[in-house]
Amino acid sequence: MNVNEILDDLKSKLTGDPMKDGPFLRSQSEKYREHEDYQQLNRELAKLLFQISYDDYYNNLSAYLSQENKDVDKALENVRKRYKNLNYTAGINILEEIIKNNMLSWLETDEVTYKSFGTPLDYAVYVQLYNPNKEIRAVNCNLSDVYYLYGVGLSKKEKFAEAKKALETALEFNPVDAEIILEYLELLKSIKSFESFPEYCVKALKCAVNKIQLGKGYFNYAFYFAEKKEFDKAAKMLEMSRIFYNDDIIESELEYISRSMGGKPPMHSAAELSSFLEAEGIQPGPSAVVVQSAYQLAQEASRNLDYKLSKYYYEIVLELTENDDIRDTIEELEQTIRDLG
Repeated sequence: MNVNEILDDLKSKLTGDPMKDGPFLRSQSEKYREHEDYQQLNRELAKLLFQISYDDYYNNLSAYLSQENKDVDKALENVRKRYKNLNYTAGINILEEIIKNNMLSWLETDEVTYKSFGTPLDYAVYVQLYNPNKEIRAVNCNLSDVYYLYGVGLSKKEKFAEAKKALETALEFNPVDAEIILEYLELLKSIKSFESFPEYCVKALKCAVNKIQLGKGYFNYAFYFAEKKEFDKAAKMLEMSRIFYNDDIIESELEYISRSMGGKPPMHSAAELSSFLEAEGIQPGPSAVVVQSAYQLAQEASRNLDYKLSKYYYEIVLELTENDDIRDTIEELEQTIRDLG
């Protein structure tokens, strides 16, 4: 059967109930996975899913997605527990089942892009950094985390080619999650692939929402420069990393650089580091986009009287900026929350 014949057959089997037709279409995507025109068919299935019983679908969509999200989130917690116990195979098996049940490809069209953002901050940062000219639609569950954890597990099993593909898929669903970007950088180190390494260092810094992520972003730059035998630059990046992040791995890298340079590298002033970053075109400190987006979300939450959410976003701003005015605002919010009981 060609694509049109398959689509006509599937349409004849639709019930008009989106709660039944949605899962049915996803199952058919899996059924025809080996079809020679699978990509075209899958694209048409994706369109059909959003066309069927449009009004009824939108009336029921919230409950449908909510339940699916709950099921996936519960499974992801199970995966994290398995990983914590170093049982990567069991975790991978759970994730593969989730992926199998979400085989309907969320393929981009000229008008629509499908994303899986973990927080409103992710969405705000994405819009600012990528300025999308397409409608952004949410997928039916947290697929960015699914593929992220899948990539982590596969990396632990040293299945690096599969892990790379999984992490790249995670980044397609959420290009601004710094944890996914940093994990991708770890994978590139494992396979010694450095062609795109600086590009992802840039992305990690632009998307970092806390000091640890910032520090890791600069550390990866240090690693990259050390690989290129540019040890003076690597040492400066380690100094930047230390400002935000304190870990034994920094000391280990510093020892390696010191041996390579024939002695411990000199420390640099803030002005010298700033000049170096400017010369290299490297972001100096927290991302202005992240800080501004978090600040705007904090203000919006406060206007909506959601003081706990406002405090959450202000705390992100405070960690990145250490601004005393923001600290005062958080203390005022804490008092308001206490007063409201």
